[in-house]
Amino acid sequence: MWPVNLMNVQLSSTSGPIKINLHPALHGSSRTFAGRTLIHTPLQIIYISQCANPSYQLTSPAASQLPCPRHRQCPRRQTFCKATTNSDNQQDSISTTTESSLDAEIFSIALPTLATLAADPLAALVSVAWIGQLGAVELAGVGVALSVYGAFTKLFNMPLLAVITSSTASALGRGQGEDSRELGGAVTSALALALGVGVIQALLLGVFGISGLSTWGAGPSSPLYDPAVHYLSIRALGAPTTVLFLALQGTFRGLGDTRAPFVATVVANIVNVALEPLFIFTWGWGVRGAAAAVVVSQLVSVVGLAAMLIKRLNLGSLEISVLKNAVEYVKPTGLLTLRTLAITATFSLATALSSRTDASHAAAHQIAFQLWLASSLLADSLAVAAQSLIARSLATGTVAGRTAAALVSRRILDLSFKLGLTLAAGLTVGSAIFPLTRVFSSDPGVLTVLNFLMPIVILLQPVNALAFTMDGLLYGVNGFAYAAKAMAISAIPAIGTMLAGMRFFVGPVSTSSATMSAPAAVLSVVWTGLAVVMAARFLTIFIPYKLRNKPFDVLLT
Repeated sequence: MWPVNLMNVQLSSTSGPIKINLHPALHGSSRTFAGRTLIHTPLQIIYISQCANPSYQLTSPAASQLPCPRHRQCPRRQTFCKATTNSDNQQDSISTTTESSLDAEIFSIALPTLATLAADPLAALVSVAWIGQLGAVELAGVGVALSVYGAFTKLFNMPLLAVITSSTASALGRGQGEDSRELGGAVTSALALALGVGVIQALLLGVFGISGLSTWGAGPSSPLYDPAVHYLSIRALGAPTTVLFLALQGTFRGLGDTRAPFVATVVANIVNVALEPLFIFTWGWGVRGAAAAVVVSQLVSVVGLAAMLIKRLNLGSLEISVLKNAVEYVKPTGLLTLRTLAITATFSLATALSSRTDASHAAAHQIAFQLWLASSLLADSLAVAAQSLIARSLATGTVAGRTAAALVSRRILDLSFKLGLTLAAGLTVGSAIFPLTRVFSSDPGVLTVLNFLMPIVILLQPVNALAFTMDGLLYGVNGFAYAAKAMAISAIPAIGTMLAGMRFFVGPVSTSSATMSAPAAVLSVVWTGLAVVMAARFLTIFIPYKLRNKPFDVLLT
């Protein structure tokens, strides 16, 4: 067996020395199998053949890579040969991973990330399930409150998460270790910025959130107003916790560690599930209890993740220089904020239109919408894997890195499409075998409308999976500016579809109407608009990706 030092691979055999220099992103473990030494890395498995006279040096996987002729007949196995030996008839082959081993690397990030991503939406689903037992009015009111809360928080939160993930992954890809003071200072700056943003969000929600309910169709005269106010007031207090939670997620993702957020999130979800019925029913807090349970569960996650991060990194102190460094996050985060504003405006319009129908239709829309987002989390976890692996590879500045990034992007897209089909099939079979809709409500009116919406939710799953995954590819290549433009282009036709549908297809909606035709028509228009935004979201990114236009020109075909 050959000894291996994996950060700067040194191989030696009895017949002569072999040296292979790998860029810092490629590290892992090794073992000997069938006469070869296998070096497992985050992006590839490199096979080093034992030659009769291997007295030569391989300087880098990036140099002089050529397609290996003997593997041309197998399109699923990308193989490169390196001919830098002292003899013309000797060469070593460097083979990137097969489909199954690349999938293992992707899922090693995607699966733990899924639990972390699921924190807020799963908490919302648990709340929906319990609050649905209180009544349709309470459920619809909480739906409006969640929309208002998301409008105030997600405008900056999700962009900050994406920027921190890419920045941390790029720092590691350039060769900076976890003990680096520069890395620790950057993380401290990000967390300081997150805390400041969270406090500002709490103040804005406290001052403007309640009055903003009218914009979403739940003004003081609406029966949805009281439950919406009660829920929103409590969630506003936990805004700093929510921002810190997302910032910590981004840091760990960038470090390539998705286990720590996974453990913290599982604990938080257990706390949330345990507290919901206690706060809502046992203590009689109603919708206030649902909000309080979410806040407490997120606080548990923040404390756990912060403790692990302090032990792991050389975090800097909160000095003026650290605060100045936080400004570096503002520009890319600001660009993604514009993107989030566009998608939030689309989703908010959908919620506002549905809330102007009746309680049953508004509640059914909220259940379908939360289920729609929750199932999309699987695709979003693939997007996180794509972002982390692509950013880390491109940060090396090598041909090998650009090639590896392209391989990851192709495989991620293939997996996302299959995932969308699987989700659609799973929801179809699940709805037929088990009354899935009854988990969220026992109201006959809500269930009737929900049965109408479920086929739409199912049909949109493949489109959703591709759209969410393309975001990860875009962030991985540092395409934050294009992300803002693409989402604006996607939101315009979607919003136009909903407004035009209300004007020419539905007409005025009366909540006192005894017929169900107008509210049903409103939801049809709303979900058509949602389908348009997701389709456009995918196409505006996929087309330049396929053509290798900017920002995807850094990927090698």
